[in-house]
Amino acid sequence: MEQWSHGAVDRQPPPGPAILLYSVSRPMAIRTDKLRTREPFPAPPTPGIYKKIAYSFVALTIIIVFAALWFSSVRATVSVNVTREPTDIRTNVRVAMVPEQGELAGRVVQGVFERVQEFNVTGGAGTSVSGIATGKVRIYNERSSAQPLVVKTRLLTSDGRLYRLSEGVTVPPNGSVDAEAYSDEEGAKYDFSQKVSFTIPGLSESMQEFVYAESVTAFIGGEQVVRTLEAADVATAEESLKKDLLDEGKAKLQSEVGDMRYTDAVYLVSAEEKNTSVNLGEEAESFLMSLKLSITGVFYSKMDMESIVREQVADRVPEGREIVRQGPVKMQYNIENVDVPNEKAELSVNAEVLTKATSVDNLISKEAIIGLPIEEAESKIEQMAGIEEANITVRPSWVRRLPTLKDHITFKIE
Repeated sequence: MEQWSHGAVDRQPPPGPAILLYSVSRPMAIRTDKLRTREPFPAPPTPGIYKKIAYSFVALTIIIVFAALWFSSVRATVSVNVTREPTDIRTNVRVAMVPEQGELAGRVVQGVFERVQEFNVTGGAGTSVSGIATGKVRIYNERSSAQPLVVKTRLLTSDGRLYRLSEGVTVPPNGSVDAEAYSDEEGAKYDFSQKVSFTIPGLSESMQEFVYAESVTAFIGGEQVVRTLEAADVATAEESLKKDLLDEGKAKLQSEVGDMRYTDAVYLVSAEEKNTSVNLGEEAESFLMSLKLSITGVFYSKMDMESIVREQVADRVPEGREIVRQGPVKMQYNIENVDVPNEKAELSVNAEVLTKATSVDNLISKEAIIGLPIEEAESKIEQMAGIEEANITVRPSWVRRLPTLKDHITFKIE
């Protein structure tokens, strides 16, 4: 039996198995709006992707290992020609007539030499002064009889300049004679240097064709420049005298030694006395100068000297350098001490030898060339001080860059 009350259904359970009863208190409302779709969960990765990751990791590891092996295997050798430079090395050598251990056999002799000589004054602007021109002429006589000419006989040039004989002469027949002559007046126009012909107006016109004169020297003195003696004139004269006296002294001292074994010598020169006949600032055309020199000569064998210097120089080469070839390039000697009575002397020797660096560590910086292309590195090295040429070899040969590890770069001096 079914009973309805207030829209709800009440049912009595039928006999038999238990039956669920529903109680509806109000009608069910149905939603009409669209329900939002829920996104699905991502699918779990497949086993193949793990294989790809593993393979990639193995490949990357292999690449890194090969890269490490490559970097560690690349090596470079830098061969360079270093600059040869002259190096001054000083040493001392003792010379003695009776040498002891470490001394060089030789002679020590001394002499005093003096000379007086005239020099022209050439310094300063000077002052022009007119004077008489003088010179020498040659008088010809083409006649068969001698021709006497008195002192002051006139000599006339084609342009009218008049000169006179300084002395009387007799010109032999068909011969000639030389004579001094001077200008009749003062002035620069009477000076000349080229050859000039003269007629002799004192003779008849017919005789002038056979008796005539020609200049054999220049005529000078028509215009004179008076100068003042300056220090430069004295210095030039002293230098000239010193050179002449030194040449004379060397020859005489060498003759005094008389031993041909001593082929070379070094000299100590000192001025004992010097004087001039004209004081500085005074006007003069010329002056006399006297000079007295004391010359000391130390004589020795060139071969023996070079042998001693080579031994001493080898011990004095600066650290980090070595001599390129044996024997000094140039040597200069100076007398430091001298004992003339006992014939002993000490010489200082400045030897110029050609040396090169024994290492390039201080010349080339590895940091400046690591990782560079070979050509660029060679160019950069050749621009560094002390390097003439560079040649780089890289192993393996197909690699065209230097290694990035400093320890893999070595230097070699050719």
